[in-house]
Amino acid sequence: MVSSVVEDEILYGLENFSIPGKEIEQRLSSALEGVGISSLRYRSIESLSGGQKQKVALAAILALRPKLLLLDEPTSELDPESSIQFFRILRELNDNHGITIVVVEQKIMLLSEFVKKIVVMTTGRIIINEGVREVINKNALLEEIGINCPRVAALSNRLKEQGVNTGRVCINVEEAEKMVRGLIDD
Repeated sequence: MVSSVVEDEILYGLENFSIPGKEIEQRLSSALEGVGISSLRYRSIESLSGGQKQKVALAAILALRPKLLLLDEPTSELDPESSIQFFRILRELNDNHGITIVVVEQKIMLLSEFVKKIVVMTTGRIIINEGVREVINKNALLEEIGINCPRVAALSNRLKEQGVNTGRVCINVEEAEKMVRGLIDD
């Protein structure tokens, strides 16, 4: 953060990229609204929580209307609920505004619910570049390189290996619950 007030933080980028004055208010308001922090517009940056600061940083970038966002562990300082909320905002930006979003993240369980594709790298090389379910299906390989698979995926994969589950790999708790209920009812 380079400013002491939320509004000024967002204005900083707009002014430095020479956005015409007549566009600034609309972009500022739209960015604040887009990440759900309009009420923080005049607040001091130092009075904000970690999650609120992350949203201010995102709003400052969104005001510039990028076509691509590259985020490095954007939820590292957020609690689980704030992380979910942050990823929901990113998904909405992708769905509603066509912004391509690349996230470097270790929270694969959380991330798998919000992305379309996962690229797995190790020692600087891409080893997997597939859809979420295809990547999660490779839990043995992921664990071998030190990536913890979502527990629900590990459970469904283990049940599949034992011939108990014939369905697809689960990527969230709701899917795992449905799978287990189906197994119990059979």
